[in-house]
Amino acid sequence: MPSIISLSDITRSKFDRLKKSFICSNTELEKHIKQYAFNHQKEGLFQTYFYVDDNDNFLGYISVAVATIERTKIEDELDISSSIKYSIPAIKITRLCVFDEFCSKGVGTLLMTFANILAIVQQKKIGCRALIVDSKSEAIEFYKRFNFAEINKEENSETMFMVCDITKPSEVENLIDGMIEFCEVFKQDDLVHILKK
Repeated sequence: MPSIISLSDITRSKFDRLKKSFICSNTELEKHIKQYAFNHQKEGLFQTYFYVDDNDNFLGYISVAVATIERTKIEDELDISSSIKYSIPAIKITRLCVFDEFCSKGVGTLLMTFANILAIVQQKKIGCRALIVDSKSEAIEFYKRFNFAEINKEENSETMFMVCDITKPSEVENLIDGMIEFCEVFKQDDLVHILKK
């Protein structure tokens, strides 16, 4: 069965053996997973999840962290009352990578579905209203497919800040069954428990 596995559930020795097979044409993403991800997870900075297929092949990964967005930066992109002036809670996609031999096979879409579920779970637990990402130029069109809007590009930056308004709590109930089914397929029992509340 395919699964999504947290880096926390992989021992350091197993991870050291596995990372030899992580090959990505984006050297920055490959370097991140091989050199930094394990310590970042250990320090509680990011959570990294791997998509693993039926044959125990690691197909890609996504790293996420808790974040906030200044309300003034996203006036038109989030359907939130203008009377709310404080920072908006979000989940930030810090890295998303599909390993080379699995590109164009739906791995990125699956990881984005998982990110959206993580945001909804966060919303149910302590509050979350958006997914955000600092996208490299070559990935902007990919994120647009998942309803991310371009916000701004900082001067001297290689990335575009993008935001996606996740489903409002009043509309989530229509999607819960599909999310639960996804989590059951990919062995995310802890998320199923929260989604059922």
